[in-house]
Amino acid sequence: MRDISRTYYLFLGFHGFLLGLFPFFLPVYLYKNGSPLSEIALFIALSGLGFIITLWGWDRLRSNLFRRMIIASLLLELSVVLSVYFAVDLTIVALLNGGYNCLYWMIQRILFFSAVSPENSGQKFGNFQIFVLVVLKAGIFVGSILLGGFGLIAICILSLIVVCVAILLFSYRAADFLEIPAPLQQRPPIRISDLISFKDRYYSRLIFAVDGVFLYLESYFWLISLFLLVGESFVKLGLVVIGLALFLGVLFFLIKNRIDRLQVQKVYRVAVLLYALSWVMRGSITSDMSYSLQMCMIVLIGFSTSFFRLAFNKRFFDLAGLSIGYDYIFFKSYYSQFFLACTLLLFAVILQAYAKSVELLPFIYWVAAGLTFIYLKYSIK
Repeated sequence: MRDISRTYYLFLGFHGFLLGLFPFFLPVYLYKNGSPLSEIALFIALSGLGFIITLWGWDRLRSNLFRRMIIASLLLELSVVLSVYFAVDLTIVALLNGGYNCLYWMIQRILFFSAVSPENSGQKFGNFQIFVLVVLKAGIFVGSILLGGFGLIAICILSLIVVCVAILLFSYRAADFLEIPAPLQQRPPIRISDLISFKDRYYSRLIFAVDGVFLYLESYFWLISLFLLVGESFVKLGLVVIGLALFLGVLFFLIKNRIDRLQVQKVYRVAVLLYALSWVMRGSITSDMSYSLQMCMIVLIGFSTSFFRLAFNKRFFDLAGLSIGYDYIFFKSYYSQFFLACTLLLFAVILQAYAKSVELLPFIYWVAAGLTFIYLKYSIK
């Protein structure tokens, strides 16, 4: 258990910093360089496809390649940065981005699931959020300065240095505890028939289908909205996100040790209601508002979203432990990425008809606010 936790935090540390350096800024970088919202939606859809392709292959090779997949995740992150710098076709960039997302999120979830129990999953995920806040925001701070002052070439150089250091560490000093968890070695790969027949009493399939879309609305579309609110400045965007992270870090330090002792169902329902409110605020915030009101709304949006993700992930990992274990993690990834690809492809077609598609973002957020209540179906009975 100690070795798994050590691996987990090493993995998070390097990837969190690298994620903040550039992948965090990827949607606004694409927008800043002339990609319309329809093209960004298509990019997300293709990333979902790349995720599925990578997951399908890794699920059949994982027993002997867990250590190599950790290293491959670092190389894929670097390849995303370099492919954008060298202006590689966006289809290839999107597929590489999907492969990177697959290895990063699957390894992260597997290591996390191996280190928790229902009695401490909320606290553990709270610790995880605080740690990620620190390393991710450090990456965002450095990335915003480099992008704003030196351009993408500086990001490429620093990413290369960090990846080389990480690979050396994982290949030699940390090699003794980079083995795949034993229960995962014993399960067969997921088949298409398994995906079709999967069904449980928690409405997991429905929740998995919508959650991937919501995650990208949070991480891509809302980030573009923030970018527009701060005057399309990478540095200002980085400062806003870092300031928000410091505030949320204090809050989650206070919350994380209590969530496992609270009534699970009530906490989850409150979290869903706050999440719906966050989408209402996203749809309501405008550049005409005063700066102080904008910042208050951004803080409330950040808190509501992070609190929901804390409650949702506690529920997800608790249900994984109560049901089919590691398979549950794989089912979520397949379903969320498949429906993400389908939904964002439809988005891309619809948005193509609008010259100023960013003006539709508030409407999309209002629709998301209504759909948020689907999450209430995700219950422990």
